[in-house]
Amino acid sequence: MSKMVQSSVIAGGVGLLVLIALFNSAQLHNVEGQLVDTQARLTSLEQRFAAGVPMASSGGGGAASAVSGDCVDSPDNLLRCPTAPRVKPGSSIPGQTLRMQIQSDPRGLNPYVANGADVSEYNLYIGDQLAERAFDNPDNFEPRLVTKVTTADQKTFRLSLRPGVWWHLPTVDFASGRFDWLKGAGPEGRRAFTADDVAFALEVLKNPQTSGRVSSLRNYFAALEGWTVIDDHTVEVRFSEVLSTNLPMLLELTPVPRWLFQYDEDGNRFDEATWGLKFNEHWYNQKGIGTGPYQFVVWEQGVKIELVKNPMYWGEPASFDQVLMQVVTDQQAWVRKLKTAEIDFTQIQPEQYKTEVKDVRAKGGTVLLGDPRIQFASHPTLGYFYLGWNMDRPMFSDKRVRRALTMALDREGIIANVFHGNGEIVSGPFATSQPCYDASIQPWPYDLAAARTLLDEAGWTDSDGDGVRDKQINGQKVDFRFTFMIYGSSTEWETVASVYREALLSIGVQMTPSAVEWSTMLKKMDEREFDVYSGAWVLGWDTDLMQIWHSTEADRNPSSNRVGFRNKDADRIAEALRRTLDNEERTRLCHEFHALVHEEQPYTFVYQRSRPVLYWDWMNPLEFAKTFPERDIRHFSFRAEPGR
Repeated sequence: MSKMVQSSVIAGGVGLLVLIALFNSAQLHNVEGQLVDTQARLTSLEQRFAAGVPMASSGGGGAASAVSGDCVDSPDNLLRCPTAPRVKPGSSIPGQTLRMQIQSDPRGLNPYVANGADVSEYNLYIGDQLAERAFDNPDNFEPRLVTKVTTADQKTFRLSLRPGVWWHLPTVDFASGRFDWLKGAGPEGRRAFTADDVAFALEVLKNPQTSGRVSSLRNYFAALEGWTVIDDHTVEVRFSEVLSTNLPMLLELTPVPRWLFQYDEDGNRFDEATWGLKFNEHWYNQKGIGTGPYQFVVWEQGVKIELVKNPMYWGEPASFDQVLMQVVTDQQAWVRKLKTAEIDFTQIQPEQYKTEVKDVRAKGGTVLLGDPRIQFASHPTLGYFYLGWNMDRPMFSDKRVRRALTMALDREGIIANVFHGNGEIVSGPFATSQPCYDASIQPWPYDLAAARTLLDEAGWTDSDGDGVRDKQINGQKVDFRFTFMIYGSSTEWETVASVYREALLSIGVQMTPSAVEWSTMLKKMDEREFDVYSGAWVLGWDTDLMQIWHSTEADRNPSSNRVGFRNKDADRIAEALRRTLDNEERTRLCHEFHALVHEEQPYTFVYQRSRPVLYWDWMNPLEFAKTFPERDIRHFSFRAEPGR
């Protein structure tokens, strides 16, 4: 396959999940399991590509080379050498285990099939992308599995792959002899990473039979025209037109080993006509494989996922010999497990923050959880929480109704009293720190009188005097009653739902909260079996509106546009944004979209959160990446022997 030309045209749109937004009550990390829209400001990346100018390195070629060894900046390379190591030299003592918690079992470990932020997090540790945004400057892409990217026309990109990279050994019973077919010619029977692994990832994206996360990924590869494997370490990828999404999405791909995922458990290759279907239910999907700094060991469902350091990793050695991800479904247990040193750090929920940090400091205290060694940190998140209205329900088809429901939610009070000040209200689908966010657009106020007026105007009145508004729809009287689906283990969102319910009752609307466990919630969202749900999106560094907001996504199941938002002006803006490289014009388009969505209210935008964290002082002070800070902990390290 390494010499073969792979050529294909992908119909429709494909979206790159930069990372999935799992929304848990008070934690972006664990609930909205769907591919994440790459939303944030457009950096100058594609504009510079279009001009044929490589991205500037903040540190210069010499300094970068000293840090990254074999990396040398060159005028024709679109990648920039790192200016700082991922793991600071001498910052971490050897032989240690990082103990952390995850809130639930993932749906699987194949990053192209399983949806969820937990899957994306896990694959940060065992896998490598082709290239990666710099920790301190996400405008720059740094080499990972690809060391050099060149282009003459911004439509065809030649990727030079890193030599000397080995796949992990699959976690199977090699002693039985049954899996000898998986062994390669490398050390320990490993297989080399080659261009065919990149080609197979593109085939997975192309194959209409593959489903799960890959279904949303396709949105961002609409212009993918084909590819050619030139040799084991060179592949050329062609796009039919210049789009702002082409190169960033390509560079953030994770390779897929054909030698594993196109074969059954006995080493028989799947039929070419049906291998995509087999990929979705592949026998290895509940395990993990990659080229990254950690290797998969075991997944005990409901208990833990265990990883160990990859002794043959091509890059900087991992900080820890072992990473132990304990499944802890009870959010209240996180602080308890930290206090007993069963875990080394934890994000904490708003009520825990109030009790363990805010109240202590208000009384002049400095010791947290009764131990001076426990430290506090906080970081902003690149994302937002929202309520998603099912616009295919006649009850929510009128924007006046949706606006009224927004104005019945006391967001300021909720942020202050339920989330204890850890966030700020947003009025649109961008983070407040990004140029795409139009700060001149003020959030709709909490105003029950105005909400009543809007409902009256929309024809929802209490015709029978029972205290619940109603309306004739298709010749039948329909009471204004609906169900609010929230994540089952979230005490904070149970409180939000209770407060919201009382406010709605006061304006003649009856809402019933429904707390469901995560897998059920995701299924209902995918199948659009909801009235309204609590959700969150984690945003990527570049802005693209197609996956969540374009009408074509509203007519596809499953889809990120699960609320059924269809608007011709929104489609026009989303399409123009994808084809525009000029930053000023992109910002203008974003602001136009912000104003439109603010008026239409397909979402009730709730807030953008700051995330409080507690950790033991044997860890070095926590550094958080600008993109996905709540999940990327690869810069964490120990400065002292854990005092467990």
